[in-house]
Amino acid sequence: MALPQLNTTPKYELIIPSTGKKARFRPFLVKEQKVLMIAFESKDKRAIIQAMLDTIGACVEEVNPLRLTTFDVDYVFTQLRAKSVGESIDLNIDCNECETPNEVKVNLEEVKLKLEKRDMEVQITKDIAVKLKYPDYNFFIRDPKTLEDKTQTESIIDIIVSCIESVQTGDENISIADEPREEVEKFIDSLTSAQFEKISEFVQNLPKLSHDIKFKCVNCQHDNTRTLEGLEDFF
Repeated sequence: MALPQLNTTPKYELIIPSTGKKARFRPFLVKEQKVLMIAFESKDKRAIIQAMLDTIGACVEEVNPLRLTTFDVDYVFTQLRAKSVGESIDLNIDCNECETPNEVKVNLEEVKLKLEKRDMEVQITKDIAVKLKYPDYNFFIRDPKTLEDKTQTESIIDIIVSCIESVQTGDENISIADEPREEVEKFIDSLTSAQFEKISEFVQNLPKLSHDIKFKCVNCQHDNTRTLEGLEDFF
């Protein structure tokens, strides 16, 4: 007699931030949690991203995780984590005054993601425009070099490359997906500082997870206010 398979039916709904569409999901199970734990313990960025994508693919109905934006993945994963392990997580956060670590409880269901309507096209010159898109994690796992320890400038370039969908020159629309990475970097290098700033401003204001916390330091009693931003601040 075969043993029963438990908890395989989706129980909850969430909204995919970038599309506004509803998706049904189930909590992740022990088989997925083991993979996630191994990935997070390894501190290997590529392994962590792949484990998150695989978990979303297994738990969320009719969603291709490779087509989700980075902030979609971050948000969906926090919702999965909340329903799978518990709504609250304990974080160790240093006091702003005395730097003493404090244990702070955060409710993942209160974590927000601000998504404002953005202009997805940047006019570089009279005849050249750059069409932008939100980045996805597939870009980063396809090229492991993007996940290596880099300078802040190098990391920004990686994100900018991932955000450029096409370059429009007159009647021609050049898809970046069809161009070698070297050619894309040459295009970026050819920009003036002012032109580069127009694109980097988009990158620097990408949607991200955000949550304000307040706590009194256990050591010096200082009242701390901190904003957690991005998935790395929560896990």
